[in-house]
Amino acid sequence: MAEAHARVEAGGVTFAMRYRDDIAGDEGLCIEVRGEVDGDDTELLRFDCFRVAPHYHYGPQADDERLMLDLTAAGDALEWTLACFERGRLRAMIERAGYQSVAAELDEAAVSAAMPAVVGAAQAIVAAKDV
Repeated sequence: MAEAHARVEAGGVTFAMRYRDDIAGDEGLCIEVRGEVDGDDTELLRFDCFRVAPHYHYGPQADDERLMLDLTAAGDALEWTLACFERGRLRAMIERAGYQSVAAELDEAAVSAAMPAVVGAAQAIVAAKDV
């Protein structure tokens, strides 16, 4: 059985993943994109790939702008989230969250190289919960 959580470091950020089933009537994988801001480990973005009400957050520890994901248009929330990372949208999303210095230092080649590990870890965590 896969672990219920995982961390993958890539290009100046860390993808911290865990399965959440502590939400009334909903559950799913939570992916935090973390980075160092003023010497502190900070949650820059969070993607709550829930089955019923998936959403994502810009700057959860700051302004916490929350956007709901339309499953009709986006399809599977986890696939949509991973596709954002794979399509190179991470820098722009980190900038929108208000972390320009982290975005400027992001090594997109390293993030791209780490994507198989991120995808594999995410899929393993979800598969372990679906058993």
